[in-house]
Amino acid sequence: MAEVIRLESFKRKQAALRGFKSWSKRFNEKLDEHTRPCDLSDKTLHFLISPGDQNVFALYELVMGVKNLGTASDFFHLDKTGKMEVIDISIHLLDQLRFECMRRLNWLEGVAEQSLPILDHIELYPHPKKQGVASIPELCKSHPKYQVYEKLPDLEKETFIRKQIPEAIEEFRKRLQD
Repeated sequence: MAEVIRLESFKRKQAALRGFKSWSKRFNEKLDEHTRPCDLSDKTLHFLISPGDQNVFALYELVMGVKNLGTASDFFHLDKTGKMEVIDISIHLLDQLRFECMRRLNWLEGVAEQSLPILDHIELYPHPKKQGVASIPELCKSHPKYQVYEKLPDLEKETFIRKQIPEAIEEFRKRLQD
């Protein structure tokens, strides 16, 4: 008897294979349609969150693969709308990866989107909130700057957390070297 293949599941696996093809080679990790930001190794996460062109193009390549738009080198051949979509999704994904870094440092709590597979961040963008997920996590009460954060109006808390990202990346780098 022929095996029934669920079309949506098959499409997701194919999107993950295309998207993670270069990452699997580069990072030597098993990555699939279920891989979440919290599943990435510290070394891989550090590479992806660090400033520089290489990580940006790695994110572009992932997004373009999942969206079946080609490789990162094809980015420059996309029309303006296609480029903006890849950039926007990559920025969103970079945010989630940086929040994951901060979570691993115990700086953030409630990083709800960490439970969402990376593929979903790409496929559901710009609406991961429709899945009942909050975008911006809360600063941990144990963080040294929590008292400053706590007094801020809600609209300024997101900016405050984002301003901690460079320090978090540096702290994460130091932790990897130990």
